[in-house]
Amino acid sequence: MINLLTNELIKQLIRPRMWVSLGIIVFINSIASIFVYMLFEGIPFSFWEYMRISSNLIIVLQVFCLIIAGDIVSSEFSSGTIKLLLIRPVNRLKILLSKYVTVIVMATILTTVHFLFSAVLGILWFYDSFFEFNVNFFLVAGAYTLRFLELIVICSMAFTLSAVTRSSSFAIGSTIFLTFSTGTFLIFMNERGMEWGRYLLLANTDLQQYFFGTPPFEGMTFWFSVGVILVYAAAFAGMAGWVFGRGDVEV
Repeated sequence: MINLLTNELIKQLIRPRMWVSLGIIVFINSIASIFVYMLFEGIPFSFWEYMRISSNLIIVLQVFCLIIAGDIVSSEFSSGTIKLLLIRPVNRLKILLSKYVTVIVMATILTTVHFLFSAVLGILWFYDSFFEFNVNFFLVAGAYTLRFLELIVICSMAFTLSAVTRSSSFAIGSTIFLTFSTGTFLIFMNERGMEWGRYLLLANTDLQQYFFGTPPFEGMTFWFSVGVILVYAAAFAGMAGWVFGRGDVEV
């Protein structure tokens, strides 16, 4: 398993898109920090308030991470390298698991780089309040944690579509479309009284809505959303494992 995971990580780290993603993270954070500093210049504003704003930029990481998740399985089929993996004396499910763990590790790396660079920029502009560990510290910790969990759920959906359809373009395109258009559909469904929309996965992935906003449907609670996410996660795992473990390989 360790060898499989190491192999997958090396394949991801040597690809140009990884370094392009890191460069874009640095660029976006730099522009955002300058904008925030100019916007709040002369107004009391703390380092932790800046970090709270920076947590919202994780939505950009979602695109990078779901591209990795939506490509990591299907690209093996399109390039024909899946044969090289399956001829090894290793269970197919271990191969699939190593790829999923790789997605989580890559998401963790990108999120960590984003957090650390945001912190450096925050210290640069708002260093006076860096050691003010008030309620904003816990808000930042909660915001980053919940955003990261949402990121993992989105990646899990893209990963499953990649394993099931063996099409990178479909897995990536459909996940991006659903992720960024669901908000509009949920508003429409709520206005039309389609209460069953509360059971849709993307109506529950943003757990911050219970602390900093309003859920799309009345009666939804934090633990309800956690339960829905776990059900979908189990379904994703079963579907991806069954298709990848039993499907014929024709390349």
